[in-house]
Amino acid sequence: MKRLVRQAYRRIIWCVFVLLSLCRSGARGEVELGTALHPRRILVLRLGLLGDGALLTPALRRLHDAYPDAEIDVLATPIQAPLFEPLPSVERVHVWTAGDLLEPRRALRVGAWRAAAATVRALRERRFDLAISCYGALGSAIALLSGAPVRIGYAGEALPGTLTHTLPGGRFDRPWHAAQYNLAVVEAALPPLPVGEATLPQIQLAIAPEARLAVDVMLRAAGVAGDARLVVLLPGATNGAAKRWPVVYWAELVRRLRADGVPTVLAGGPEERDLVAEIRACGARDAVDLTGKTSVPELLATLERAGVVVSGDSGPMHLAVGLGRPTVAIHGPTDPRIDGPYNLSKATVVRHHLACSPCYRLDAVADCPLGHTLCQWLNTPDTVYRAVRAWLTGAGETGAITQAERDAGSGLSRSFAWQFPDVRLDP
Repeated sequence: MKRLVRQAYRRIIWCVFVLLSLCRSGARGEVELGTALHPRRILVLRLGLLGDGALLTPALRRLHDAYPDAEIDVLATPIQAPLFEPLPSVERVHVWTAGDLLEPRRALRVGAWRAAAATVRALRERRFDLAISCYGALGSAIALLSGAPVRIGYAGEALPGTLTHTLPGGRFDRPWHAAQYNLAVVEAALPPLPVGEATLPQIQLAIAPEARLAVDVMLRAAGVAGDARLVVLLPGATNGAAKRWPVVYWAELVRRLRADGVPTVLAGGPEERDLVAEIRACGARDAVDLTGKTSVPELLATLERAGVVVSGDSGPMHLAVGLGRPTVAIHGPTDPRIDGPYNLSKATVVRHHLACSPCYRLDAVADCPLGHTLCQWLNTPDTVYRAVRAWLTGAGETGAITQAERDAGSGLSRSFAWQFPDVRLDP
């Protein structure tokens, strides 16, 4: 019954946007992208979680470099907004609090529609020349409602008639990194780079001095000296238990590092307090617990202090990579090519290859369909500990993972070298 209701609701939305697109003046594809655009104001849409925000920043940097005189606004969720607000490439951040109105249960809330209407009004007042949607159907719908005459995104994700120019396919039809997906959409709106000048821009993050001061106060109150080399542990992960390394493994890692005299800090959001409490109860009480005690800027400042960061597939992992901190990323049901550390030399991916992994799908909770999360249990504390010690002693290894390593089920693989995909624009 729920599925039928959802399908009926989406069909209604589909029809509404067909009618809206027919009412829009101007023909599709009138502007020759990459050559004739001179936008004064650009809207970039990328709703989602913390990591989604971090992985949009390379595309924002590329856009700013191509159009340095244009004002670039970002539509973001509340948790993403603190990442964008201090960036020099971003003029304004518009916060989307309405949630996914394409979901019937969300659409039943009158307050969500009021919030959406207020945000759309604010967007229309900006009179954008160009809207770039990096967020599927909802992003394409908001792009149309923003009033921007040129709207770019993926055909396979957009509601009908919402975009004026489309790229073929969609986000998950190829094994490419999430940051590359954002870059590909932006590149479609830019003049082509001269041969030999194409480079992948990196994640761009900024940390406020007051956030650094607040973290220093918290750590000193916990007995951690200002010059101590920390190992910051990020045990949480959104969307299901299968993305989380076992609690007893985290506790064992803390015990081993404590024996080496290395201070450890547990960090994450308020929703991870119970998880961290379990870890501490298993013998990790010596770890400093900042879980749920830091704002997003303060989390950045905490990660900046790290000698090494250990994380599952989570948003804060991408923040650590963006800050250039040596990172040990533990992967189970997700594909590191898509969700792993982005194009950075200081990252080690720990993953044990199984025939059933990767199994994670965006439209489902990340719980093991077989009920055992063996892909996580095979990532042993010894493997992770050795990777951490390698970075602490200056012997951390990076490079390109090979198909042979994946097929062999290597527990300790290396970071990936990404290649930018060829993009063809369908007007």
